[in-house]
Parts: sequence; structure tokens; C-alpha cells
Amino acid sequence: VMEAAFGSGTSDENLIKKTSTDSLLLGLIALPGYVISAVAIGRRICNIHQTPRYVQLQGFAAMSVLYSIIGAYWSYLKQVPALLVVIYGLTFFFANYGPNTTTFIFPSLLFSQRCRSSLNGVSAAGGKVGALLGASLFEPAAASWGDDKVMLVCAGISVAAFALTTFFTKQHYN
Repeated sequence: VMEAAFGSGTSDENLIKKTSTDSLLLGLIALPGYVISAVAIGRRICNIHQTPRYVQLQGFAAMSVLYSIIGAYWSYLKQVPALLVVIYGLTFFFANYGPNTTTFIFPSLLFSQRCRSSLNGVSAAGGKVGALLGASLFEPAAASWGDDKVMLVCAGISVAAFALTTFFTKQHYN
């Protein structure tokens, strides 16, 4: 996405600088997601109790919308690099606001004390496998199907995660 927005570096030194700059920019957009999530969880905002489950659902919903926008308007967004970076960066913001934060909270809410540490480990391992697959398959999929289609697949995965959260986690108001 960043390459589509700003082009690729021509030399190894330029590539390292570009990768560092891109990562810093996305990090600056994404990092506040953790802070806002920490402030929001457990509070009533707009008369809605912000439980970990609700925050996770908000994150997946926002990610699915943002990835859908990127996928549907890829050709246009490539012409407006700043807008592409902001929308793509917002997917990181909402990933941090939602599922990346609640990953650390859910084990204590969902698993009994007796098996919490074991199931937390199994869940973490599953997440790592998913991250490895996503990172490994992103580039070949983009080369084969195109960046726009990959973004739509990411939107579909976010919708599936929203559904799994909806049907398989309980609401906790502690």
C-alpha cells in the first residue's frame, strides 16, 4: 500500500529509509488506538458501555469498512497518496483499538482460572500462526490477484472475525 502511495526506493539505502519512514508514519497513526482503547474500556461513551467485546466488535467493523473502501476505490486512492495512507493507517488504528488490545483482556474473562494460562497460550499460538500466514501470503496474493482484491479479502476476514466475536464471546460488564 505504501509503495502504491509513494513508490519504491531505488537503492538499498533508499529502501531502508523509505521502509523506516513508512513504518513510523503508520505507527504514529496506529499507536493512539491502544491509548483510546485503554481509556474507553469499562466506561460509558454515548450511553454505550464499552466492554472489551464491544470494543473488539467496533475494531473489526471499522476495519471491514476501511478495507472495503481501499479495495473498492484502489485505482482512485493510488492517485491520492495521502488519502490512501490515512485510510490504510486507520486500519492499523482500529486493529490496535479493537482486537490487538482485547487479545490481552479476553483470556481473563473467557477462560476459567484452572485452564486460563494454557488456553491463553493456545490462543496466542493460534494468533501467531494467523499472523505468519497473513504476512507470508500477502505479497504473493497481491502479485497474483492485485492489491485491490487482497484488501477486499482483508475486509472479508474482518467480517468473519466480527461474526466469530459476536457468536462466540459473552458480554462482560465487570
